[in-house]
Amino acid sequence: MTMTLAKYRPQIHITHLLLLKRLNAWVRLSFSGGPNAKTYVLVAGAVVLWASWPALATMAHSAPPFLVLGASALIGFLFSFLAALRKRETRVFVSVPAKTLAFVAVGLMGNNAFYLAAITRIGPAEANVVHYLWPVFLVLLASLLNRHLPSQLQMLGIACGFIGVTVALSPQMNGELDAIGVLLGVSGALTFAIYSVGRSLANVETNVVGPSLGLAGVSALGVHFILEPVYSPSTVEWFAIALMGIGPFTVANVLWDKATREGSAATISSLAFLTPLVAMALLAAFGLGNVTTATVVGALFAITGALLSSRSK
Repeated sequence: MTMTLAKYRPQIHITHLLLLKRLNAWVRLSFSGGPNAKTYVLVAGAVVLWASWPALATMAHSAPPFLVLGASALIGFLFSFLAALRKRETRVFVSVPAKTLAFVAVGLMGNNAFYLAAITRIGPAEANVVHYLWPVFLVLLASLLNRHLPSQLQMLGIACGFIGVTVALSPQMNGELDAIGVLLGVSGALTFAIYSVGRSLANVETNVVGPSLGLAGVSALGVHFILEPVYSPSTVEWFAIALMGIGPFTVANVLWDKATREGSAATISSLAFLTPLVAMALLAAFGLGNVTTATVVGALFAITGALLSSRSK
């Protein structure tokens, strides 16, 4: 599938800086509102920053995926390390258990690698809908781990999620549907759901995302140099890669990682449903991808599925 990127708009830089500044002020102001308020703010912050990921990934999609992942992860690692240095927490930063580092690195990089591969085959808006099956998978996995059979409401939610994917991809079902692209999107969704459940069960209370990005970045660049062709990113692509490393990769995942350890899976997944619509709005606003009526309706079905499954007992 061929995609045409819109001309780069420098307003993205200003938008992201203002977004990060306001998010930081909002988080500081809201943390005094009790444990539930804190969880809501953490997830909402992650959602807003994650929503910029499809647009940024589309801007950098011409570059090899493991180059994009490796470079952005190392930028995120450096950003996190400087933050720890400023807070005099470098000892904690470098003391994360090896098993935790490996699990987080695989979870974050696997999720994003699948998504980057999917957008080149089925388009960013469509891949966005497929990828956000993960809140449904998250609640289902949590239910199974608690040895509860899926309820009728959960099954209805799962059905709505897959109906949403079908609707979003319906324009491509006249012989142009890329089954591999769909499978890549679903794999990314399942990977992130497994990662989120694993982190919710972990006993490590410190921030592990920053250190794990270092391992993920080195590993991804190693794969790039072995398997992918040599590529020199443009200025626009480097800009998008840098913003990925700081926003969706680092700040968003730190907020999400903390939320998964402080709130319930149902609570965080019920808030995460906003991400596909916000992401789609950004794609449309910056002229990236092809946001159609089918993709919007599909996203609404996916949201309904996440909400129904997250309200299950």
